[in-house]
Parts: sequence; structure tokens; C-alpha cells
Amino acid sequence: MTTITATVSKEKDVKVLKEILERFGIDYTIEESAEDYIFSDAQIADFERTQQDFLSGKTTARDWEDIKKDLNRVYP
Repeated sequence: MTTITATVSKEKDVKVLKEILERFGIDYTIEESAEDYIFSDAQIADFERTQQDFLSGKTTARDWEDIKKDLNRVYP
């Protein structure tokens, strides 16, 4: 196994690189700074509400592929 590390500064380049890796069936991980994810108070409240709904059995877990599609729509 070989590990390649690259620093990509443009978000559009990250998207293209991910598509290429997926097409070739290459497993990859992406490390991003937590500072890139700033959530509003409303978003945090929604996360907490969703967590509580899950813990109380009001909702079920979602398939990772569905979550990934949603994330790719929001953060292309």
C-alpha cells in the first residue's frame, strides 16, 4: 500500500480529485480544519434536536450513502 498526501487549496479541485479517486475505486480520507465548519446557533440547535430524537427512538439512523449525497449537495 502507498500513501499519498496532497495539499489542495481550491475547493473545486477537491471535488474533482474526489471524483477521480472514486472512479478508480481508490480509498481516501480528507483532513480539514475544524475552523472550516462554522455552524449557526440554529444549526447547532437542530443537531441537538436530531440527536435527542434519535436517542429517544423517534427517528432512526440514516444510511451513510444518503448522508454523503446530502453533504455533497451542500458542500460540493
